[in-house]
Amino acid sequence: MTTFSTSSARLPALRAFVLSLLLCMNIAYAQDRGTVAGTVVDAKRGEPLPAAVVTVIGTQIGTTTRADGSYEIRLLKPGSYELRASLVGYSSAKQRATVSAGATATANFRLAENLVGTDEVVAIGTRGAERTVTNTPVPIDVMTAQDIRNSGLTETNQIIQRLAPSFNFPRPSVADGTDHVRPATLRGLGPDQVLVLVNGKRRHNSALVNVNGTIGRGATGVDLNAIPANAIERIEILRDGASAQYGSDAIAGVINIVLKSDMSKGLSTTAGMNNTEFNGLRANDGGVAQIDGDYGLHLGEEGFLHVSGAFRNRNATNRSLADNRQQYFTGDARNNDPNLTKQRNHLQGDAKTLDAGLFFNGGLPLRGGMTAYMYGGYNYRNGSAAGFFRRPLDDRTVRALYPNGFLPKIESRIGDASITGGVKGSFGDWLWDASTVYGRNGFDFYVLQSANASMGAASPTDFYAGALIFGQSTTNIEVTRNFEIGTASPLTLAFGGELRLDQYKIGAGEPASYIDGGVPIDTSVGRTNKKAALGAQVFPGFRPSNEVNETRRGLSFYADLETKVIEQILLSAAGRFENYSDFGSTFNVKVATRIEPIEHYGIRGAFSTGFRAPSLQQEFFSSTATNFLNVSGVLQPFDVVTYPATSAAAAALGATALKAEKSTNISAGITLEPIENLSVTVDYYNIKIKDRIVFSENFTGAQVAALLPAGVNGARFFTNAINTKTQGVDVIIRGAVDLKEAGVLKLFFGTNITRTRVDNVIATPPQLTGLSEALFGRVERGRIEEGQPDRTYQANANYSVGLFGAQLRVTRFGEVVNRTTNPANDQVFSPKFITDVEVSYKFVGIFTMALGVNNVGDIYPDENIAANNNSGIFPYNGISPFGFNGRFIYTRLSTNW
Repeated sequence: MTTFSTSSARLPALRAFVLSLLLCMNIAYAQDRGTVAGTVVDAKRGEPLPAAVVTVIGTQIGTTTRADGSYEIRLLKPGSYELRASLVGYSSAKQRATVSAGATATANFRLAENLVGTDEVVAIGTRGAERTVTNTPVPIDVMTAQDIRNSGLTETNQIIQRLAPSFNFPRPSVADGTDHVRPATLRGLGPDQVLVLVNGKRRHNSALVNVNGTIGRGATGVDLNAIPANAIERIEILRDGASAQYGSDAIAGVINIVLKSDMSKGLSTTAGMNNTEFNGLRANDGGVAQIDGDYGLHLGEEGFLHVSGAFRNRNATNRSLADNRQQYFTGDARNNDPNLTKQRNHLQGDAKTLDAGLFFNGGLPLRGGMTAYMYGGYNYRNGSAAGFFRRPLDDRTVRALYPNGFLPKIESRIGDASITGGVKGSFGDWLWDASTVYGRNGFDFYVLQSANASMGAASPTDFYAGALIFGQSTTNIEVTRNFEIGTASPLTLAFGGELRLDQYKIGAGEPASYIDGGVPIDTSVGRTNKKAALGAQVFPGFRPSNEVNETRRGLSFYADLETKVIEQILLSAAGRFENYSDFGSTFNVKVATRIEPIEHYGIRGAFSTGFRAPSLQQEFFSSTATNFLNVSGVLQPFDVVTYPATSAAAAALGATALKAEKSTNISAGITLEPIENLSVTVDYYNIKIKDRIVFSENFTGAQVAALLPAGVNGARFFTNAINTKTQGVDVIIRGAVDLKEAGVLKLFFGTNITRTRVDNVIATPPQLTGLSEALFGRVERGRIEEGQPDRTYQANANYSVGLFGAQLRVTRFGEVVNRTTNPANDQVFSPKFITDVEVSYKFVGIFTMALGVNNVGDIYPDENIAANNNSGIFPYNGISPFGFNGRFIYTRLSTNW
């Protein structure tokens, strides 16, 4: 089935840009400048350290060490330079070197191990001097490639959840497209209120809008699982409002994915499955088979290219129970056949997915001290999930096709692509960086094992139901310079501009997926006055009337200042102006400080304003579903439409054009490093959001129908309906014990305590007063206020000695609440402890074998009460922050050289 592509006008420009960059990468180097060369070794053992990064401070120039720990940086103008060498797991070191034309200066480094990882140099949150995890004015988490490998997990979202207490990744089921791209959140806010960067550049969102009853309903987030975990060098999480620095969406914080750029080479295979018992049933399902590899190499003398690929096949899990409802019409003898009744005819659990992804990261020095870089990748996902079983007695069942009922399935074809290219360099004392990013996410819907009941026996059983497409192009230029103004450190000034172009499309499915075929319900069983349901069962296709092709432009200008007034006081400030072609302008600011009255003891805090522009998906998503209402004793079909807020139909219901969400963020914390190999950070946050965008309830009935086009009886739309207040505390403790010959023990404890409250709801429009539905109902309010863990605790212990390694991880997921339309059926799900273990052994020098168990205790969430379990079929609720798959056993064989 043909889907949409990027506009033809943009493709030639994109190709020309890519070809220009590739051409630049072949420019001959100048031969009349100087060189710095040396080695980077382990300070304790004297062993060479490959893949260490050596950079010339204050420039855009750098390289990585070879397998023997050696490096060379060429094409330097004569002069004095300060260099820094850094490597994950080590404290960085600096050396000064004087370069002469035609000569080679020497700068050797000895790096000391940093067992707790607090000396990691971070790229996020500052455009000024180097900052580490503990000397930043706002909280930042860093997860290394080793942390990622040790997690025992294969999906990037799950990995982050197990390593960052403030990150939540529930696993909803039977939720249409959300089964295939599940939303994740930070600090209990929405999936679209955290900004994702890759190598410091904005990452595009998914095309999917979560419109079903899940966490993140009405939001569109970034599909982090489209980035293979083995392509990642580290993950940086800035837990603070940062819209003034990075733009829209950064209300809860920023996640920066840093891709591998070293010369390492590796290959890994992982295999595992759930081995579990639930409700008296045994299950061995959810099998995962993954193979991934990455390969780094030098391009010329100073350039690099690192390519990473991964293939993962994850089978479905099923935690549904037998369907004890009557299956056939009364009097049908088949109701007494145990082979046809009381069967597990539903699927509740993880969707079956197949992912194949390829990412690359490359850079090459050019003439005149410039560096060209390019990175990006493509991920393809084929997913399969189920809806609700249609029984033989169901009016939606075409009994000629499915005499015993059917379980319709939604199958996805998701393509996620991105490409970034840029050049950076210096002009005198000014550093500059110019880049363009293009990202595209396409989601094609297929419906299988289904039928359009209104077409009767002539209905196809498989349908193409349409497509969602989102594309984003971001062009950025940034300039930085340090000024000596008499303070303890130079004043860093950074400023720049950014142009962003967004495009959103909805494509119609094939006609059979949505048409009224005109065939009535089978009346041979005595039923009359019934019209059959229209469209493919489980997911009616997008109609031509739902098709959109919308674009918008966003232009921003920003500035950032940072300095140490005195050695003990760091100050930073940022401001950003943005103008959008669809809703206007916004200006945001941020100020932050860190005070260190005593060495290794710091106080930090920040105040910022923020915003989130309504996504094009929220502005223009449209879909149609058919409901049946009784009119004068005859059931008639009526369309219930999701309307864009700016449409005439939505305006008739009182909807208004969406505005940007606006926020204020206050944070305050302390950082402590009382002894070697121990760090403690405690941070409080208070986030207020005004005009938060939510999905309205469904409005139906004669009063509504009178305001809508003929044949449409119900509607819903997006609206800036609520204000919220979120506050909480993050505590992170890292420690390590060097046991000398007995090995090294690394310890981690983290907690996130968060609470969100809706403190204002706008009035229901007068056109809708008197209806039973409210603009913003108690069910969705419950998801926002109590649908995510109130407290999450994590404790990790990692022990290594010689060739042996072991780790133990315990996570306590806090209480969550499921509210329903009937308060009597509300349910509180109690906290649960999940324990993971892994042991590993390295052999033949380059191979590592690991065996692990996630959820050792085979812990499940509380079961749904009878009123919420779909007649006893669904024992668990998708609100669970750790899912409901039970114990998972895996083995991993990897090699690195």
